[in-house]
Amino acid sequence: MAMENTAPCGDFGKIVADLESENLVANVSAVNQASALIAGGKIPEPQLLCRLIAGLASNLEKPDHDSAIKRCVSFTLKAIRVAVIKNRMNMDSSARGEALHAIWCCFMDQGLRRIQRDSNMVRLWTVQDQLSAVKIICTFFRLSPVNISDTRCVTAFASLMLSPYSTVVCACADALLSLPPVVPGFSFAIARAYCHMLATVSPQSPLEVSSMVAMLGRLKQVSTTMVHHPGFSDLAVDVLAALSNCNLAVRKNLLNLMVRLLTPRNISAVLLLLDNELNRAANIHIEYHKMLEEAIRECHAAFPGCIVEFTLDPKYSVFIDSILYIIDIMNPDQSLRGPLLKGLLRALRHVKSPLVCAAAVWAISMFSGSLEEVSDAIVALSCFFKDLLDRRKIEKLILGGEAENQYKLSTDYYGVTAGDATQGKHQQPWLMEMEELLFVRIGLTRQAGGSYAIPSSSKSSASSSNAYLPEPLGNTDNLIFLVHSGDALLADFVEIMLSNLKKKVKELE
Repeated sequence: MAMENTAPCGDFGKIVADLESENLVANVSAVNQASALIAGGKIPEPQLLCRLIAGLASNLEKPDHDSAIKRCVSFTLKAIRVAVIKNRMNMDSSARGEALHAIWCCFMDQGLRRIQRDSNMVRLWTVQDQLSAVKIICTFFRLSPVNISDTRCVTAFASLMLSPYSTVVCACADALLSLPPVVPGFSFAIARAYCHMLATVSPQSPLEVSSMVAMLGRLKQVSTTMVHHPGFSDLAVDVLAALSNCNLAVRKNLLNLMVRLLTPRNISAVLLLLDNELNRAANIHIEYHKMLEEAIRECHAAFPGCIVEFTLDPKYSVFIDSILYIIDIMNPDQSLRGPLLKGLLRALRHVKSPLVCAAAVWAISMFSGSLEEVSDAIVALSCFFKDLLDRRKIEKLILGGEAENQYKLSTDYYGVTAGDATQGKHQQPWLMEMEELLFVRIGLTRQAGGSYAIPSSSKSSASSSNAYLPEPLGNTDNLIFLVHSGDALLADFVEIMLSNLKKKVKELE
């Protein structure tokens, strides 16, 4: 039947006015009239059509309308969409596009409301409804990155990842690849919500086990897209909480994912949780016990030596960010190790703050590889910090167990609090000094591709004989003021680094 644009235009004007009113009786009457006219082949002029669509859509959102009225609205909108697609009223392309977009938005909003209402139960819908839900959620997130803060949609997507239908699980897995580049924070939010659900949902069939394993593998694959999220360091703990899921295959893949999420800031908490889980599992399941032992070994392999030792002690957390700054420079190019080590030994006397000093001392301890390098590092650190270490020894003899109360952790002194450090908040005072130390005094340069280099002139001067035979600190050296400050925390940290260097000597001899 061909649509007519003629007689009922006035009727549609009244219908639109009634749809837009706050009178529920008038709303219901207008919905019924519009439905009857559209079914009878009538449709308003294009300029009134979008108002009619918007009026019908607004009545879908009104909670006081019963389901019968809302179904009538949906059927009417679908009938209008069919008519517009077939262009029965000879609309121009612009008007048709506007009308179809308005109807699409209406059905999107309707679907989104249903998803938000049943966010935890969407995986119980029909397979077609679940696939539609995946599309709607993905579209919703693509429309604006801020939508990722809608926890109901995040929960719904995580629920769909647990769907009993493989086609739905595959659709979610595809979205986990395509969405992170355009929706910052998507993979992080989904991973967290999914692990929370895994903690309470045990697989009931081999297919569900396979789906969970596949999803955890996909999260591991996209884990690199999460690293810049402020809460990234907390995610490994969320993953470990899902170990309450008793399926061994799921547990194994949770542990594999956890290893990809390790950072210096979470390593201590992760090791503590794994150790507690290991103790609980000792007499329960041998295979699971072996999985946990392997995970602990991987943690130590990821952060060997003193990096684990000092992060396990919360009192040194204020040093983490400054150390990470040097690690980030070193990780891509290990060839910088030698030149940077020599540069740090030469420039250490210019350091002013405890944070930069601790990072430099840590780097000297870690980058010293050969017996000659280790020996020279011990000589340099012992020379520079002799007064500080001697004073600390006397404090410990006098104060005994009270010596640890001498730590100065004020924001004014360090430029950062322990809480700031563990949350990754960089503070300008130490950062500016670190850049001066590395880029000005040592001569480090940043290349066009993002890599770093030390010019040959800096290397040659850094490798002079004076670099490894330092003269005692003079009154004009910045470091002397730090040494004379009696910083107890820095003194204990330097003592640990020296102890590690002395262990290296025994290993290398």
